[in-house]
Amino acid sequence: MVNPGDTWVFLFTDGAVARDSGYAAIGGVARDRVGDWIMGFNRFLGMCSPFEAEVWAILDGILILLNKGYKRITIMTDNLEVAQ
Repeated sequence: MVNPGDTWVFLFTDGAVARDSGYAAIGGVARDRVGDWIMGFNRFLGMCSPFEAEVWAILDGILILLNKGYKRITIMTDNLEVAQ
């Protein structure tokens, strides 16, 4: 069995905010170095900005992976502002 702490994982995240209501939701998936699925997650946030939704998606994904024993995480996001 592979020790999760020694394995690199890729965390793909996204956040979305409805223009009419301002309600936001987030989600993401984690994949190993060959692209095999490890886990997925999603969460309703309520009202927040697109920036906040993107940050929450990354934070939730990192916390879930750390809880599962993964310590080497590459974050993949489509939001340049958050990445900087």
